[in-house]
Amino acid sequence: MAARLGLGHPVVEARDTLVYRVLVRDQAAIVDLVSTALSPLSRARGGAGTLLDTLDAYFATGCVATEAAARLHLSVRAVTYRLAQVTTLTGYDPTEAADRFTLHAAVLGARALGWPDRSLPAVDGSTGP
Repeated sequence: MAARLGLGHPVVEARDTLVYRVLVRDQAAIVDLVSTALSPLSRARGGAGTLLDTLDAYFATGCVATEAAARLHLSVRAVTYRLAQVTTLTGYDPTEAADRFTLHAAVLGARALGWPDRSLPAVDGSTGP
């Protein structure tokens, strides 16, 4: 689980996973959030993975595009282009506070669920994208 969440250590303290426990406690809600907020990223050339990784790095660096670019071994221009793609595809702008919170929660939920490498779990008889 630590590897899937990108926590960096095979053994983690329980307090480091509290937010994930909250997110996945209501699986239907987190599946809905990931599906609604992030599934449009699947329409990007190359799929959702690259944009999800960009969002993850952006959030992990305190929303500093320069640091996210260094972490991803990309130019700042490439990172800002990808963030603009996220906004275009999802309607959520990672540079705006309320949208950033939604996207960050969705990214954490996606990591916990293993999306996009795995399909979202079916909830109440529906199937994930």
